[in-house]
Amino acid sequence: MNRITPLLAAMCVSSALVGCSNTNNDNASASTETGSESLSGKVADGYLAGATVCLDLNDNQECDADEPSTTSTSGGAYTLEGVTAEQLASAAILVEIVVGETIDEDNPGVAIDRTYTLTAPAGYNFVSPLTTMVQNEVRESGLTPDEAKASVQTKLGTEIDLADDYVAGSSDETNGAEFARLHKVAQVTRVVMQNNIETVNQLTDGTGVAFEDLLSLIVKQVVAALDTISAQVDAAGESFDPDDVVSSGGVDGANVDTATINDDLAEREAKRSATDVSIAEVLTSGDSLHFFESDEYDQGVVDFFYGTVSADSSNNVTITRSIYNSSTESWDADSEDNADTYQDCILDSGAWNCVSDSSETITVSGDSVIVKRGGLDASKEVITGISIDLTGKRIASFADDERYEYVLDPAATFSEGATGYRLSFVRDSAIHVIFNDNVATVSECWDGSASSEGPFSPTDTWCNNVFLRTGDGNYETDGDAATTLSQLVSSTAASNPNDPSDIKGTELYGHDISIMAEFISGGVANYYLVDYREGSTTSLSTKYTGTWAQNTVDTKVIMQFTLPAILISKGDLDDDEKTQFFTVHDGYVRRGGIIPAGSSNDNQWVFNNSARDQIKAAFDYSLLTDLEPCSTGDIEEGEDQSGVATGGTSSDFIAAAEACSASSFVSADLTDQTFVSDFGVFNFKAAGAGVFVGEVGGEEDSVLDFTWAINSAGHVVINTSNTQKGETTFLRLTMAKIEVNARQISLKTFSQEAGTSAAVDQAVGEVYGEVWAIK
Repeated sequence: MNRITPLLAAMCVSSALVGCSNTNNDNASASTETGSESLSGKVADGYLAGATVCLDLNDNQECDADEPSTTSTSGGAYTLEGVTAEQLASAAILVEIVVGETIDEDNPGVAIDRTYTLTAPAGYNFVSPLTTMVQNEVRESGLTPDEAKASVQTKLGTEIDLADDYVAGSSDETNGAEFARLHKVAQVTRVVMQNNIETVNQLTDGTGVAFEDLLSLIVKQVVAALDTISAQVDAAGESFDPDDVVSSGGVDGANVDTATINDDLAEREAKRSATDVSIAEVLTSGDSLHFFESDEYDQGVVDFFYGTVSADSSNNVTITRSIYNSSTESWDADSEDNADTYQDCILDSGAWNCVSDSSETITVSGDSVIVKRGGLDASKEVITGISIDLTGKRIASFADDERYEYVLDPAATFSEGATGYRLSFVRDSAIHVIFNDNVATVSECWDGSASSEGPFSPTDTWCNNVFLRTGDGNYETDGDAATTLSQLVSSTAASNPNDPSDIKGTELYGHDISIMAEFISGGVANYYLVDYREGSTTSLSTKYTGTWAQNTVDTKVIMQFTLPAILISKGDLDDDEKTQFFTVHDGYVRRGGIIPAGSSNDNQWVFNNSARDQIKAAFDYSLLTDLEPCSTGDIEEGEDQSGVATGGTSSDFIAAAEACSASSFVSADLTDQTFVSDFGVFNFKAAGAGVFVGEVGGEEDSVLDFTWAINSAGHVVINTSNTQKGETTFLRLTMAKIEVNARQISLKTFSQEAGTSAAVDQAVGEVYGEVWAIK
């Protein structure tokens, strides 16, 4: 579908803002009462014996004492007794490794020595690292379990059901090789999870962090990198070892960002502590809602805006925008360009009513804030919200727009009176929409690529036709614009079709995919992915099956169908593209989408007046300009022909620092600060302690404790050691401060290493000018 505006108020339809998730993911705790039901299944990385298995009734991703639990046995088998049908239908399954006791039968007799946790959605009985990804998609993205499974399948490039036992499946004659591949992927994701848990615990000292936040953050990052993990498993071939795959650096994208861990965890904690709030009361009390956004244009020019949602004395809500003027260093009134002609045509009172994006109105009525498009009751949504007290929280942590992170003082925190909100939009009934590009001429359809005549040509300026495939195997007879719904229906299914011309129906389009749809009399729908490869014959992939039905909605006859979850994921379809329909309008069949009844969440923080003022105070446009490194006196390290190390000396470093006009460090420059270099993250703590996460000796994501001190020259001296393959190397990094602002620090650094701590003093090394980020 070209697009259907989400109808979620101006702050959500703005092109620069984060989109809106599909459904509300409220997880009410299931009752802890006992019942007469039971659940049996298996848990695996390889089969896990001696692991704790429970129903996570309160959704905190931990097995609590009052939750039904058991211990897995040989073959990963478990049985949960005394549970209710309600608990089984609503609660996720959780598996906790008991360090020193749980055994992974991929390594018989060896107890697991590093912790991790596995989960699976309600209704599953097989629990693995792969089902953990599925459950995290349910929690994080608000997807249904089927949608979440399809999302993970797409990332893995598989159509194997992730609820199936891949250990047992590896002996399957048909799919054994694919099950074995998924087992390897699961092993790699388990290692990544273990590493990430250790890394986060070291950086946070393991205190003050809710485990559910920690696990969700880690698994979310792993999910984002599943395609990379899958590719690395394939590349490993017969020499596969999960630890080697992870240590090779090929799956670094699955590791949490050590520079932003604290921000990520702070935001998660804030969302968990949020309370319900009346948005109507906020707006009618004299306060406003504010959202921050940016746009980037050619040559990297960035404009920064903030929008204000406020109510007047008549309870009519207006939205205004302010843009930052770098010349005057002030925020000026701004208006959006409304040149776009696109319209949504919404079914209301038996007619298709076409309205533009700018036709949205927001009003306060009693305790409700109501959004409508074009004044249409059928488009009505009610805004609800949650709020958090932002006092003491870092301002940059709540900058949803990533460009704002470059212009906000990273050390600035919210003070008393600052409040943040997350909004939801509730629909009492589904909204039916057909889209209308509403261009001036047919030649402007499809961004100007449409032909004005012949097959597959738009008939009018709607740019919304449904083109027929006749199914006779002849492309020459395809491409007419349908005028009746019956033209889309086939009496029988195609038999072994080779390409789209063999199927009677029409093509649907997602993001970078084409789907051939066949609608069979009686309500069966078949879908085929179409593979259009340049220079090759067009082909069809696996057939997916669904249903369709002809309904009458508000006097309009529609042909409605819901795409299978795997195709929704492959096509990266929006909420209003999951369930689609055809209907005849203005003489032709048009395609539309259904925005379902229920609740949608806006994944963006909005702020009250006080928080807005504090964000503006932390805003510094000059931070957008990067500091420059001072390269004067740089010396590379290396070896001479005899293999003797060459490089700069301490005297060379001191001279280079003086030539770059270095100034002295003070403790406040470092204590509780995080510096991000090209090779890793330095977390400086009080009393001269710290933790480094990054590359050391060719090993990615090494975690090293270090000490630091400021010497008599005002330089910072960092000392640590690293042991690999039984050999210890002593490492020192000395830093001189050249220039600093709130976001970056320009340094002259001197790196040394030696086999003993005493030898480090005389070691030569690299003298280098560089710029690090401050977090």
